[in-house]
Amino acid sequence: MSSEENQKFDVRAFALKLRQDIEQNRIKLPTLPAISLEALLIVNDADSSMADVARIICKDTSMATRLVRYANSPLYRGINNVTSVKAAITRIGIDAVKHAILSLAMRDVFTTCFRSIQERMEELWRHSVEVATQAAMLSRSFRHLNSDEAMLAGLIHDVGVIPILIKAKSSQILLDDEEKLDKLIRVLHMSVGKFLLGHWSFDPALVDVAASHDRLDRVPPGDEVDYVDIVQVANVLSHDSGGEHRYQGMDIARIPAFQRVGMKRVEQLQQQIEDGSEHEIGMMLH
Repeated sequence: MSSEENQKFDVRAFALKLRQDIEQNRIKLPTLPAISLEALLIVNDADSSMADVARIICKDTSMATRLVRYANSPLYRGINNVTSVKAAITRIGIDAVKHAILSLAMRDVFTTCFRSIQERMEELWRHSVEVATQAAMLSRSFRHLNSDEAMLAGLIHDVGVIPILIKAKSSQILLDDEEKLDKLIRVLHMSVGKFLLGHWSFDPALVDVAASHDRLDRVPPGDEVDYVDIVQVANVLSHDSGGEHRYQGMDIARIPAFQRVGMKRVEQLQQQIEDGSEHEIGMMLH
């Protein structure tokens, strides 16, 4: 270990350098697959048809297969399974395809070629899928929320961890000290996530999820349950279900987001999780 690494680790300097690296494209961040970006351009074009969207998605076998699986998930499943991309888009609805494409593309964002952080990235993806599926299930209790957007919100809530891990791979002191790295992530990941999603021009409601999901004392801007509430509930339940985490053993009934959502809905979600619905929905993202 170098003498510089032996010095006291400066979190503020690390955060400043990380932000500069992102702004000036000096850090190799994961990007959405080209096929996903092409499909999103078509979806956002008011003159595009369902056939146009299907044609683009069919150019990528993996994306096409994932979208069909998505349409056959418990979120959308009808009497019969769909077998084509066009039928999948018809079932999901063209307005929901944008969120579906982004959700399905997220798997590639959580992939890394760096062995030193691979295990952490895989664990981050597993947790994100768990939160996403629970958020999607819970959102169906609220008519003003969209289950596809709730799923995407769950998938991106911890996206700020990714640049931190990529930056940390170059610091042996962080790789050697798991506790120090965990603390760094806890302190920085929401502000980094907010910056990163803003950099990617994500919807403000999703940027807010990345920026606020661990602020359990948050005062929301309105009276209605929003995506931050939904993700906070799913995130706490996910962490409380196993492993060591600061959320374990909390009195969830005293958490504002749980109060806003309603404990009856939380209990219904917990029953659905026990029944295996979460696992079935999550499978479509793999």
